Amino acid sequence: MDTAATPDRRAAMAAGVRRIFPLSLIAGPFGLAYGATATANEIGDVDGILASFVILAGAAQIALVDLNGDGAAWYIAVSTAIVINLRFVLYSASLAPSFREFEPRWRFGLTYLLTDQTSVLAIQEFEAHRDPAYRRWFVLGAGVWFTIPWFIGTTVGVLAGGDIPDWVQIGFVVPLMFMALLVPALTSRPKLAAAIVGATVAAAAQPLPDGVNIMLGAAAGIGVGTVLAERADG
Repeated sequence: MDTAATPDRRAAMAAGVRRIFPLSLIAGPFGLAYGATATANEIGDVDGILASFVILAGAAQIALVDLNGDGAAWYIAVSTAIVINLRFVLYSASLAPSFREFEPRWRFGLTYLLTDQTSVLAIQEFEAHRDPAYRRWFVLGAGVWFTIPWFIGTTVGVLAGGDIPDWVQIGFVVPLMFMALLVPALTSRPKLAAAIVGATVAAAAQPLPDGVNIMLGAAAGIGVGTVLAERADG
C-alpha cells in the first residue's frame, strides 16, 4: 500500500491504538508485577514509580530490582539491564531510516515511547505506509496507548505493595504477547528460519547468565536470516 489513500492523523492514531490494543491488556498487570517486585525488594515508592517513567523497560527494571534485592553490586545490576536492553539496538537499526524523516521534536519524543510492542508494530506498519506523517501519528497512538496502563500498573503495584497477586500470570502471558508480535512478521522463509534459529540458540544458551542467551539468539537469527535473504535476492 502506498500513500495514495493516506489517512489523516486521527485515523493514523486510531490505527496505532487498534493494533496495540490486544497487547496493551497485559501492560497493566506487567506494571503491577514490577511495582510489587520493587516494593518487595525495598525500593522506595518514589524511586520505584519514577523508574517506570524514566527507564520504561519492564524486563530490565525487574532484573534491576531483583539483583538489588539479592545484594548484587550496582555495576552488575546496571550491566545486566544494559544487556537485556541491547535488543533495542536492533529495533533502532530498522526504524532509524524512517525516524530520520521526522522533525527533531517528533524523533526524540517518539523514541521515548518505543517499547518492544510499539517498535515491532511500527516496523510492520512502516512496510505498508511510506508517508512520514502517517508513520509518526501511528507510533504516537500506539505508544501512548501502551504506556498509560504500564504507568498505572506500576503506580498501583508500588503503592499497594506485597507479593504479586496469583491472578497475574506474567510468566505465562508475556511469552504469548511476544509470540503475537512475532507470528505476523513471519512472511518469508528467511524470516521464518531466522526466528527458528534465534529461538533455538537462545533456548540452548539459557544457562548463560545475565540474558546473554538472548543476544546470542538474536545474533544467530539475524545472521541466518541475512544470508538466506541475500541468497533469495541473488
